[in-house]
Amino acid sequence: MKTPAFTAALLCGLLSLNSTFSLSAEPANPAEPADTSSMVVEQAIQYDYNKALDIVRQQLKDDGWKLIAEINLGARLAKKGVEVPGGLVIFKLTSGKNAVPLLAADETRYVSAMMPCGLSVYGKQDGTVVISRMNFEMMSAMLEPKVATVMTKSINKLNKTVESAIARMAAN
Repeated sequence: MKTPAFTAALLCGLLSLNSTFSLSAEPANPAEPADTSSMVVEQAIQYDYNKALDIVRQQLKDDGWKLIAEINLGARLAKKGVEVPGGLVIFKLTSGKNAVPLLAADETRYVSAMMPCGLSVYGKQDGTVVISRMNFEMMSAMLEPKVATVMTKSINKLNKTVESAIARMAAN
């Protein structure tokens, strides 16, 4: 069985990978975009950005997520003279009942480094709204069974929340 320290180190390494890095022996070509499909899940829809934010907020609430923080990174960067066309908001959230057993035990408390869960909503210049999150399904396969089981429950819940939000947008 993998030790918590090993698992935490592995996850930190994976999470710190920059999208310009390549995991192959071939050097990365900066002219070609990296394939982030395995590390990040993105779902896109043509929709009004501000209305999409409202729907995502409401869906998170409806599905019982606890919103710890809402970071309007687009507005923060604009204050520094950096334009993020389309907007960018990061939601930091938790579903406490799933995490409590892991946080209560010394041997699994290391998962706190991956908390709270993040969900990003950003707009593109063409009017596309993207909902993005880490691919925790892939990551859970690297964790010990007790942690993977709890993480899978949260992943499934978050995926349903995103699907419901996109369905609400598509219906409008």
